[in-house]
Amino acid sequence: MLLSVTYILRENSEGRLSAEFRFIDNNFELFSDYLAPSGWRIHKDSQYGIIYVENTEGYNKLSLNKLTTVMLITIRIIYEEGRTQVGSKTDICSTVSALFGKIINEFSIYPKKPSQKEIKDSFRILESHNLIRRLDESYNDFECRFVILPSVLIAVPNDKCKAICDNLKAESEDINDEEIDETAID
Repeated sequence: MLLSVTYILRENSEGRLSAEFRFIDNNFELFSDYLAPSGWRIHKDSQYGIIYVENTEGYNKLSLNKLTTVMLITIRIIYEEGRTQVGSKTDICSTVSALFGKIINEFSIYPKKPSQKEIKDSFRILESHNLIRRLDESYNDFECRFVILPSVLIAVPNDKCKAICDNLKAESEDINDEEIDETAID
């Protein structure tokens, strides 16, 4: 489970101590010794209650499509904004409409809302890696609430967040420049 979801959180969806987290925490040295020969390093962030693995050789990286990447970066930004408003709370609640409001209106990365299938697939990937947790019925509902988990801080550190945002801004400016060029030709 640790290798497939990457992040094991101290608290489960009911707010109780996760059995997986407790087991790994109690046997941390055993896990470390077991994973090391195959190129995996296990980490524990006690402040946020996260145990996670990373491959020392850089293998087994998840490649995200543009929409999922944009959603992940935006979720990271929403998490930071929420954390400064709420204080030290580790889980931040948001909605699908708030997320896409930021993506479409504030960041202007997508001119319109992507298809429901793309959105659902992106949410599924983020949820399967313990970066978010759905609170309501379906991500198809624009008012669907979800919790942004503190593992997003590890998945997208500050320096990577800034670099990706810069790349997305540059890409967006290039697209805008092309649109201006096309209208000038007409």
